[in-house]
Amino acid sequence: MNKKILFAIVIIIIAAIGFGIFVFNKKFKTETPKIESQEPAGTLTPLNANYLVETDIISLQNGKAETVNPYGAAKITTEIAGQPVSGDLNSDGQSDYAVVLKQQTENDPGVYYYAAIALVDEKIKMIAGSNAVPLGEGIKIEDIAIVNQAVRINYMERKLDGDNVEKNPSVPVSKSFILDGVMFKELTPRRANAQAEAACTDNRGTWNKDENVCSGIAKDLCQQFGGNFENNLCKF
Repeated sequence: MNKKILFAIVIIIIAAIGFGIFVFNKKFKTETPKIESQEPAGTLTPLNANYLVETDIISLQNGKAETVNPYGAAKITTEIAGQPVSGDLNSDGQSDYAVVLKQQTENDPGVYYYAAIALVDEKIKMIAGSNAVPLGEGIKIEDIAIVNQAVRINYMERKLDGDNVEKNPSVPVSKSFILDGVMFKELTPRRANAQAEAACTDNRGTWNKDENVCSGIAKDLCQQFGGNFENNLCKF
């Protein structure tokens, strides 16, 4: 097997095990494990967490990290794009975080974006970042929301016309992601709509599946679950 591929597989396995131990500990309240992402009290912020981006574990400090590509010796800058959004992502009653990471390699004009989450456990003073799911290159983030424990990201991407790519992003895209076991992954549109419907009906609202809107819930509840409240309707 190619050594580069083998190394990438090992890194992914190590990261998955570390994040998995953290998730297992929160769910079943086992003895506190020793994980590299442990942070002292007062610094439980997604700006200071570890994330698995492609095949590298990136340790952010104050929302930014600079690493070196071992194959090309070029500097790689990874940082949080915009503001993290807080909400409970794993039913433990504590606020976790959804983030967008952006990454750029020195002398490369491309800027790549990723969706990720950071789980918090105040009791053991720990925060753990997830694997990062690619969103695309050269996109423009519009907003991030947590809809019934799913992370929804709306953004604009550049239009493709044959071999030509427009300069500015103008095509609207909406994607949703969820923590599945120990992996953070993209939801299908059907699953994403099911998450929004559950947020509506669980709060005694009425769901309109044709327009993906909820009626009968208050504005504060709508916003709490990541919806936009307009004309007495909550749109997800």
